[in-house]
Amino acid sequence: MAKATLKTLAEYTGLSVTTVSRALKNGDDVKQPTKDKVKAAADKLGYRPNLSGLGLRTGINYNICAILPVTKPGDMVGDVGILGLIEGLTAGLENTPYNLTVLPLVPGQDPLEPVKYAVENNLAGGVIFNLTQTKDERVTYLNENNIPFVSFGQTEMSLEHPYVDIDNYDIGYRAANYLYERKRKDIRLISSSRIYTYSWHKYYGVKRASMENGGCFEKDKDIIFDTDVVNYREYAKELMAGSNAPDGIICGSEISACGIVAGVQDAGKVIGRDVDIITIETCDLPSFFVPPIPGFRQDLHSIGRKLSKFIVMNIERDGLDPSETQYIEKTTLYNR
Repeated sequence: MAKATLKTLAEYTGLSVTTVSRALKNGDDVKQPTKDKVKAAADKLGYRPNLSGLGLRTGINYNICAILPVTKPGDMVGDVGILGLIEGLTAGLENTPYNLTVLPLVPGQDPLEPVKYAVENNLAGGVIFNLTQTKDERVTYLNENNIPFVSFGQTEMSLEHPYVDIDNYDIGYRAANYLYERKRKDIRLISSSRIYTYSWHKYYGVKRASMENGGCFEKDKDIIFDTDVVNYREYAKELMAGSNAPDGIICGSEISACGIVAGVQDAGKVIGRDVDIITIETCDLPSFFVPPIPGFRQDLHSIGRKLSKFIVMNIERDGLDPSETQYIEKTTLYNR
């Protein structure tokens, strides 16, 4: 079947090529019923804009490159939220001329490497990346090369830049308060690597709650960095069997929570009696644990849509104030 073109749509709808083109671009001079008619025809006939020709006419590279981490060989389950994030990124680019390309960030790889690859090979009119660090070289590189970008996560740099983030400070604060309200006094936080900005935001949230509740939470003894854990189940079993077993644990993901729950039970401890566990989640998986545990839900589909919206704004609007493309989203507690 021949590829549908503007001319094909014009013949199918009985409209002029000019009207069809303006309808697809949501032109103000085209009435809504006409727009709906043209878009329905485009969907039915499988019309896709010619991005090469469009790019030549407008001077815009319509490829959006999202650089996302992948699991290392041997991992049974990776980041269960990545698919939701990609779905959101794709949904956010619907009804735009932009296409999404996903490049992997391999474990152990320099995070700047895939960014440079995308830029030097003209794969990206705009770049989206995550796992931000406090002083992130990718921000500096993309800014110096005038490449529009949005980061999923904040930095601590003086350079103002677009970002979308989860309120990890709020997560840490609310999660710790949840445990303190249940009379827990010895809390552990399972956190991502200390190189990431959000891990420190979470720590400061827990620290604040600890101070307000008369607790004692110290980063050197009460944070469990996941880079130091090979097997969460074995780690939790050993932790709970020791003389300094915690009575409250904040898990950083459904995957770590799954191992922690199993290890606590292997140690002969009862969740809800000896220890309370709360997690950060991206799906309903913790509701199937035995027993189910509460979680702070991150809506990564929503985050993906926001990232796509911001990257398009940064590509198409010159002189955009960075504050217009900075957004922090709070999580929702699922109290099981």
